[in-house]
Amino acid sequence: MRASTFLLYLTTLIPSIIATPIADWPNENEALNVLEERASTFAITGVPGNVYPRLEVRQMASQQPNQFTLLLLGMQQFMAQPQANQLSYYQIAAWHRAYMALFEQEFMAAVNTIAASFTNAAQKSAMQAAASTMRFPYWDWAAIPPSGGPNLPAIVSNKYVNVTNPNGAVTQIINPLFRHDFQSTSDLVYSPFVTWNVTLRYPSSNTPTAFSVEANATAAFDNIRSSLQDQIYQMFSTCTDYLHFSNDDAGSSTTTCSNSLEAIHNTVHDVAGGGTSTTSGGHMTYLSEASFDPIFWLHHMNVDRFFALWQAIHPNSYGASQVASGATWTIAQGSTQNANSPLTPFHRDTTGDFWTTNLVRNWSTTFHYTYPEFADSNGSPAAINSYINKLYGPSATATAGSSKRTVEVLADADIVPRAAFAEPTAAPSPAPEPEFAPVLSERAANGRLASNGSSYQYVANIKTSRYSLDGSYNIYLFLGNPTSENPASWVLDRNLIGTQGIFSQPGMDMTNMDPNVVVSGSIPLTRALTAKLSGGLLGSLAETVVAPFLAQALEWRIQGPDGSSVDPNTVPSFEVSVIASTSTQPASAAELPVWSVPTVLETVTHGKPGGLNASAS
Repeated sequence: MRASTFLLYLTTLIPSIIATPIADWPNENEALNVLEERASTFAITGVPGNVYPRLEVRQMASQQPNQFTLLLLGMQQFMAQPQANQLSYYQIAAWHRAYMALFEQEFMAAVNTIAASFTNAAQKSAMQAAASTMRFPYWDWAAIPPSGGPNLPAIVSNKYVNVTNPNGAVTQIINPLFRHDFQSTSDLVYSPFVTWNVTLRYPSSNTPTAFSVEANATAAFDNIRSSLQDQIYQMFSTCTDYLHFSNDDAGSSTTTCSNSLEAIHNTVHDVAGGGTSTTSGGHMTYLSEASFDPIFWLHHMNVDRFFALWQAIHPNSYGASQVASGATWTIAQGSTQNANSPLTPFHRDTTGDFWTTNLVRNWSTTFHYTYPEFADSNGSPAAINSYINKLYGPSATATAGSSKRTVEVLADADIVPRAAFAEPTAAPSPAPEPEFAPVLSERAANGRLASNGSSYQYVANIKTSRYSLDGSYNIYLFLGNPTSENPASWVLDRNLIGTQGIFSQPGMDMTNMDPNVVVSGSIPLTRALTAKLSGGLLGSLAETVVAPFLAQALEWRIQGPDGSSVDPNTVPSFEVSVIASTSTQPASAAELPVWSVPTVLETVTHGKPGGLNASAS
């Protein structure tokens, strides 16, 4: 993946070499020497040759079956390489936030080997042709799934898959997108990971015989997908500055742009791993283990895609300066990092020169890949805005991986009516109404629009300490109380609006990291409120109606690293606030909405545990 402040954070924060924390090395210099020795033997150049798109994984499976076959066989071969090999799947993954270009570079080397090994001449020719235009796919977890399928694709969650081998036989194999099988876990250090011989999602237990409860992962991603869609759309619409967009540091957030690509990325990590009060989360939940799960790479390719889309619509905002909040292998805590700082330990050549954020600004010419939104259009801000509206807007109709070459010239059908306001793209699951009285008043403009024709917008902004709970944890927002107080059920709850994941690591607590690191995120509320309006529980989305409704209905819970419930009052800097705004109705699909200056609705959360305190009133 290309570098940003977010990338810099991920590539340098991870306290692991082969998933080993700093404390387990004799000294930091030895750890640094090992890391630099590994990095100095090769240059990261990306896949050589022409520029080809990274496809959405379901798009690849349905439209490019030969490439999908090579994806499975290539991953199988890549994962099977001896763990001691410096460029094996295991070694690259051990850096955790490994360079996407390096992973793709080595993955495609395995794919080309597989394609050349087909024994039938016609099949060999077809596979080599497929490989010549192939790149590693991404998983779009925010867009509407194609064909009414689950958000977590079956081609990623099924344990077994049938594939045509190079000898022409169709064989059932363990799906290499489902899990990675370790040859040894002795270097993973933490329990229970040292006893699990495969990567897990929603582990069934902490025992060596544990298995993934994939049905829970599938249900969780189905339940939060619409919230992820809304978060992505708000981020594209309100975050116009690189620093605010790229990372979750609360110091670089604003009231309007409190969410970030990093914060949304963290949520996907935590939801993919799972975990309960009696069972550890899976590999994706832990910084030092996450990249061993193959879903990590599908996820991070999508994160890079969102970065590319944002760059296209904000071509004049790139790079930022920020003080490192924690020490890493190669960066001192408190040092200033900017767009020209070396992205150690990632070399761009064999002479020891490092990549920088500025050097990787143009992803296609630098690493020879692109995405369907660019391959299928002229890549202009108008064209990319059109894709963003169709995939993630409130009237979204496009499904994941459905990019078509139709946005260069916008047809009349693409024009969004100024008075349009979409219902939720998917009907929420039936749920008992919370116990509060309906407010039936102020039905102006059908209750959905302000008097000037703008759409009402409501967002819950969240701030919290990154390191205070000694590991990753989750914050859940509900409209009404959750139907159960069992934390393991919250991500599946019918009253859930959305979740924010705080991505951390055991050992990265307040004693050895900067205790003042506060992160921020946002969960849009408008979709859930619109559903209540449609159901007759609200008479309008006007602020005078919504504020008292939310003061009574909005609830939140915190699930700690051990899966148990955490009192919000015990989490340093934790605070939930609700803002009200309006957004313009875009004149066409080539524009994104513009939000008005927000108003903080202090009465909504004031007096609640973790709500605005008295000094904020």
